[in-house]
Amino acid sequence: MSQEQNYKIKEQKTEKGELSLLIEIEKSFLDKFREAGVKAAGKNLEVKGFRKGTAPEKIVIENLGEMAIVQEQAYISLNEILPQIVVNEKIQAITNPKIEITKISASDNLEFKAIFTLMPEVKLPDYKKITKEIKPEEKVEVTDKEIDEYIEYIRKQRAEADYIQKKTTGEEVDEKDKDKLPEFDEEFVKTLGDFKGVDDFKKQLKENMLKEKETKSLQSRRIKILEGIVEKTDVEIPDILIEEEVERMYQNFKAQIEGMKINFEEYLKQIKKKEEDLRKDWRADALKRVKVDLILPKIAKEEDLKPDQKKIDDELEHIKEHHKEINVDHARIYITHGLTNEKVFEFLEELK
Repeated sequence: MSQEQNYKIKEQKTEKGELSLLIEIEKSFLDKFREAGVKAAGKNLEVKGFRKGTAPEKIVIENLGEMAIVQEQAYISLNEILPQIVVNEKIQAITNPKIEITKISASDNLEFKAIFTLMPEVKLPDYKKITKEIKPEEKVEVTDKEIDEYIEYIRKQRAEADYIQKKTTGEEVDEKDKDKLPEFDEEFVKTLGDFKGVDDFKKQLKENMLKEKETKSLQSRRIKILEGIVEKTDVEIPDILIEEEVERMYQNFKAQIEGMKINFEEYLKQIKKKEEDLRKDWRADALKRVKVDLILPKIAKEEDLKPDQKKIDDELEHIKEHHKEINVDHARIYITHGLTNEKVFEFLEELK
């Protein structure tokens, strides 16, 4: 057993996307955490003459037993050595391992089993060919008719709002009033925002409608490209990844409902669904999401696509301004992930 790595792998088995290791840790390594183990074991111990959690080792042993300390040493040593094992053994894990202590003693080495869910192998199809076959939509445009229809919609909304306001304040109204549309003139336009006049409003409206159409067109093509690549990608997804994605979807959905001041349990009764029904309904969509989360980084690696570091730093600073308590490392990972995916889309969209 190497003194440097303080552990020995006794058994190793890979099956169905999981790596199972039986590992032995030297007692000398556990002994380094004796003091921390005593403190952890006795943190809730109340003994006359000592403040809670400050009893010396001898008294902790008398009250809790030697094994209580050894167990705490084991947990601390595992937290210390697992990252070392992952790095040394080049384990491509996608979740924290499941741990089972198989041998523990005050006088001997520690033995435990660690089961890692491995990063699945992603066999990409010819994503360039798939992308090229999905042609961009024809150049989008906004017609005068669409501008006029939207203005007509605004006038109807205003007429209805004025009618309701008069009615609710007790003012005498004629039912025909709600069909009398206001003139779309300079005075009306000023009530809609900072516009120089009717022509300026129409100009800005056309620009905004054009941007919205372009965005929808871009998103539509991106969805088609992703669906084409996902359909032909060969990858076996571990159940744990699907379950984790379903859980994220469930928690986000629950937060949205509760954010509208609606009791979630009552909401489920109204839609005649149970929690397990929602999870079952979302499983197929969760599978697609997991595949996408594996495919995009794989393409980024294949094409050596990396986001601009300055852009990452700028977005991080922006987030920190609005969320003072944010975990900076987690935020950087999130931002980098999002910008990398955007790089992949830009790369695919430029293929001719």
